[in-house]
Amino acid sequence: MGLLKPIKIEKKNAFSDFIGLFFVIAIIFGLSIFVIILSNSWDKIEPKLNTALTKATPAEAGSNVTKTLEKTGNTIRTFNILFPMLLIGLFGFVFVTAMTNQSHPAFLFIGLIVLFVALTLAGVYSNVYDNITETGDFAATDANFNIMGLILSKLPTVILVFFVAIALLLYMRSGGGGSTL
Repeated sequence: MGLLKPIKIEKKNAFSDFIGLFFVIAIIFGLSIFVIILSNSWDKIEPKLNTALTKATPAEAGSNVTKTLEKTGNTIRTFNILFPMLLIGLFGFVFVTAMTNQSHPAFLFIGLIVLFVALTLAGVYSNVYDNITETGDFAATDANFNIMGLILSKLPTVILVFFVAIALLLYMRSGGGGSTL
């Protein structure tokens, strides 16, 4: 037998495929909160760090501490631009996972219950993100993360799109209504 083995299509319920929605919600919310807190903390500590490192570095060392710290701050802000790539990657992961499973269309009703819970959770996370970024400390930081803020404010819609794509894929994989169990 060679190194490459064919992928086996397993017959199982679609419930596990729809659980991927919770994975997507957790990753999107967790990373966005982490980046906002990291950027806010960096903005507060950067001037103090710049002063301390400038005084501690000998003049003959030839290093530009301010420029280095500025590059670090800019690197944190690039998460805003890369956030849509995260969505594409998560969508691809959930899509490929759903493609390896074959299920019966009757599991769509279980999926609708999962969708309701996922949309509720996405709405809560979206509101939590908005509440955090509307406070005085984080309002200025949120202005640097407009793409991420837009995605988080529309998180229930993003989850709905994920659900529709997974449901369509599972329905097509089942043969359009025929029993595969």
